[in-house]
Amino acid sequence: MATIVLIALLISAIIYLVIGFSLGKHNKSLADLFPIIFGRNAKVQTIDEFSTSTIATTVSLATIVLAYFELAGSFGLWLLWTAVTTTFGMYIVSLTSKRIWRKMSTYTHRPSMHEFLGIEFNSKSVALIASACTSIGFLLIFATELVVGSKFLAGLVPFIPQWVTVVFLSAVGFTYTLYGGFRAVIKTDQIQMKFIWALIIAFAGYYAYYIFSTGGWAAHIQKVPPGILSLSSRPGLGFFLLGIAIMNIPTHISNMAVWQRISGVQNPEIIEKGIKRSVYGIGMAWGMLSLIACFGYMVVVPGKDHSLIIELLKVISLTPGGKIVLFVVTLGLYGAMLSTASTNLIVVSHTLSEDIFAKLRKKILFDRIESHKELNLSKGVLIGSTLLAIFLVEGLKLFGFSIADLVFAIYGGSLALFPLIITALYNKPERLKTLSGYANAAVIAGFVGGWGAALTGKITGDSNLIFLSPSVSIFTSGLIIIVGLAATTRTS
Repeated sequence: MATIVLIALLISAIIYLVIGFSLGKHNKSLADLFPIIFGRNAKVQTIDEFSTSTIATTVSLATIVLAYFELAGSFGLWLLWTAVTTTFGMYIVSLTSKRIWRKMSTYTHRPSMHEFLGIEFNSKSVALIASACTSIGFLLIFATELVVGSKFLAGLVPFIPQWVTVVFLSAVGFTYTLYGGFRAVIKTDQIQMKFIWALIIAFAGYYAYYIFSTGGWAAHIQKVPPGILSLSSRPGLGFFLLGIAIMNIPTHISNMAVWQRISGVQNPEIIEKGIKRSVYGIGMAWGMLSLIACFGYMVVVPGKDHSLIIELLKVISLTPGGKIVLFVVTLGLYGAMLSTASTNLIVVSHTLSEDIFAKLRKKILFDRIESHKELNLSKGVLIGSTLLAIFLVEGLKLFGFSIADLVFAIYGGSLALFPLIITALYNKPERLKTLSGYANAAVIAGFVGGWGAALTGKITGDSNLIFLSPSVSIFTSGLIIIVGLAATTRTS
């Protein structure tokens, strides 16, 4: 088993590094690293690049695949709700994508999501505060994927010291992102999504073969613990479903990764058709992965202290055909890890470099765009982001946060931007200028409220508060914006 896993990891690592180094040879400026100027190397060229990279970034190893296997025993088929809500969230993006493109087209460059908010609300502090608050979320998502995903994969090759495997697996995503920039992230996402589809097909094929070659459906359905393959009620279900809906539906429109892809597009038709493909692809990928986690109990029922996915992979590796399945699954798992990690690394580097440090230094973009020094500084930010992110996640793990807890806390804290984005997209600039103070308060209060709920839930042992942290964040932010709209309307 370990040898097959190691071969799959090495082959995929070579593929990604070759892509990163080959594309990195053409990166000479900031606009080649980040999508900030129209027509440079940091771009999305085709509909397939847009759709597959967008889908791949949502299919995380740590916060989706492993979380599904962790939660399948508690929520069973209710995990399909995550697929439904995420699909609807991307559908909302499809409804607003043309408006986002039109807004961006009025600028002399391609603004980030935070810069867009700062300009629309006519407040530099809005952009800085939004960038600072959401950067923490980006850092944590990136590091959670890198640390948790790498340690999981390292556990599959126990004859190598775990720290060696973790460092190697993490270094691959970091290296191709550092050298290849945004363009390398897009191209590797395409391959990684193909590996993820292959994982889904391999799991489904193995399940069918195993079940019908060892006694049939009736014999194995009895092994599944009660409630997993049903939509029956269970403790905490209502809070879980509400938290998932509040987290998944608005998250894509307030996700800097989606805005980066829109910024990198050269033709609005790519956005329109690419978003539609993403809607269907996300629904299918998330739905199939949640079913794979639930039906895994028909193949193996783990003991109290054992992981479902680890026990499942052990069983799969016992037959010659299963070894091929294991190879394909490993390619998909590593692809899921790197697609999310590299996307969030380029997002947080873009945010820190352009939305925070450049603004604090009061450096105009077009004075910096061709500077090799500025390019190297941005790469230095990327390196520093990696180290800081790992430190933050390890600290939260010591505090007792599980993968599922981190999912709700991270996304919960970042949803404070959703009300601001919707307000900015559907109001005139002169109206938005009167809301800058409310916008600042909304971001801060939403971020503090979301993380406050998650931390309180962890301290008190109330998991419902963790599930509700996205709701606290978005409703707090939204309420302040609504009050601001009402107050400025009355004043006018």
